[in-house]
Amino acid sequence: MTKFIYIFLIGFFIIACKKDETTINLGYQYFPVKEGLYKTYQVMSIVHDNPVNVHDTTILQIKETIGEAYTDEEGETAHKLYRYKRFSDTSNWQIKDVWSIKLTSTTAEVVEENKRRIKMTFAISYTQKWNGNALNNDDKEECYYTNIAEPYTLDNGITYDSTVIVEHLNNLNYIEYLRHYEIYAANVGMIYSVNKNININNGDTLNIEKGTEIYYSLIDYGQE
Repeated sequence: MTKFIYIFLIGFFIIACKKDETTINLGYQYFPVKEGLYKTYQVMSIVHDNPVNVHDTTILQIKETIGEAYTDEEGETAHKLYRYKRFSDTSNWQIKDVWSIKLTSTTAEVVEENKRRIKMTFAISYTQKWNGNALNNDDKEECYYTNIAEPYTLDNGITYDSTVIVEHLNNLNYIEYLRHYEIYAANVGMIYSVNKNININNGDTLNIEKGTEIYYSLIDYGQE
C-alpha cells in the first residue's frame, strides 16, 4: 500500500510540473521574428496648426518585411527590417527605410532611425515595466502591459483572438496630450498603434492647437 501511494505521488508531481510548464506564457508569440514575414499597414498622419487653420491628413500604406539575419554589435542574431511605402493599392512599393529587429530571451528590440527601442520585455505580465528608451539617449519612457491575451477587433472588422497592449506614453494636462500605445496579436506582431503629440486647450483633447497624430492599422500580413 505504501509503495502504491509513493508511485501515485511521483506521478502526480510529474503531471503538475508538466502543467506548470505549459501554463507559463513568456509572450514571445506576440513578437514573431522570422525571415520573410511581412505586415502591411494603412497609415494615417494628421498635422495640426490651428492658428493658421491647417489640419492636413495624409494616408499611405507601409509594408514591413523581415529580411536576412546577421550578427549585431552585441554579438546577437538580428534581422534587417525592410520598410516600403506607397500611396494607393495600385502604385508600386518604394523603399523607405532599412531598420533592424531582434528578439532575445528577455527583450524585443527595433532600431528605428538609428535609435534602439525596447518594444517588449518578457515574460509578459501586468507587473512588468521597463524603460523603452533604455538603449538610446531619449528621455525615459516607462512602458507596461494592459489587456493581456484579450481579443481585439480592428476597424476593418477582423478580430484577433489573443492580443496585448503595450503602453508607451499617456500624459494629459491642460495644454498637451501625449499618447502612444501599440497592440500586438499572437503569431502576427503589431496590428495597431496610436501616437499623438498635440497641444490642446483647457484639457480638451478634441480642441487641438498644434501637433501630430499617427495611426497604424494592419490590413495584410503573411509569409513571403
